[in-house]
Amino acid sequence: MTAAAADPWARLLEIGVLVPSPHNVQPWRLRRLDAARAELHIERRRTLPNEDVTGSFIILTMGMFTEGLALAASHHGFALEVKPVQPFDAFTSERVRGGRSPQLHFADLTLRPAPTTTKEYDLELFARRRTSRLHYLADPVTPGALAALAALAARWGHRYAQITDPALVERLLQVNIDAVFADLNHAPYRDEMRGWLRYGDGESLRHRDGLDARCMNVHPAELWTAFHLSPALRWPALSGWFRRRYREQIGPVTTLGLLSGRFWEPADAYETGRFLLRFWLEVTRAGYSIHPYGNLVTHRPAAERVEGLTGERSIWLVFKIGRSPEPPASRRLPIEEVWLP
Repeated sequence: MTAAAADPWARLLEIGVLVPSPHNVQPWRLRRLDAARAELHIERRRTLPNEDVTGSFIILTMGMFTEGLALAASHHGFALEVKPVQPFDAFTSERVRGGRSPQLHFADLTLRPAPTTTKEYDLELFARRRTSRLHYLADPVTPGALAALAALAARWGHRYAQITDPALVERLLQVNIDAVFADLNHAPYRDEMRGWLRYGDGESLRHRDGLDARCMNVHPAELWTAFHLSPALRWPALSGWFRRRYREQIGPVTTLGLLSGRFWEPADAYETGRFLLRFWLEVTRAGYSIHPYGNLVTHRPAAERVEGLTGERSIWLVFKIGRSPEPPASRRLPIEEVWLP
């Protein structure tokens, strides 16, 4: 056994690097202090300050990451203790921009022996979990899966609801399309997101992060046009074509899922992230995939329309859910790049 294989932190990172993150930015960095202690940092350049003004989404992401490490630790006879080193409101866009260090110290981690810890999720679910933008099958989420997901959400103080009425589903998808096109013409959002787009396979293999056209289910030329010639999307003919094309790429949608609860304050986002990873693993265990529509919650006019149409309040995630063909896997940074010296 190599030294890396014997190191518990290395074994945990094999799972941690598979955790999802907004735009696949993979912001986590780990500094190993010894076999039991490590520091967890956020790489500053992998935050999204123009989109994530309060810092809630980066904190959510770190909650997912530490929960992934904790679930992996249970398979190796450990329990993971996470001690944040500063208040969560230290990660607002203003404070992120104002710092100088390449990394932001987020938490101190400690592994404690716990040989009887329950192994709640098979680790293979992390590799199976996907964000699928392919066309889903028409069969609805089963009542048993719906009940399990709703019960999990309730245990964590959240609410899970589903929209299956075809007319309402279509109205919500059109709200999403409106929000996407509005955001494409909002320069701070567009330019920040543009930096994370990977148009070709060579670029994707070189960076091993970001939004890969291969995974976005869109032709690279269309993706480039949307983000580099976005003012032209205001022209009626071109706008109409791109809107129809985007709707075709989404495909038929039988079910939209909604998650509601306390999230928008940074102090709530960390626990919400822990829950979201478990929710996503539960979705995977049931044989489903999801595709989040982030613009429906980050674009405030769209978020208000969604709340008005659904009657739900405090929505922080809207997504397509169903059975999907096997989608491409997003590329991930090698573990060697996650370590800090």
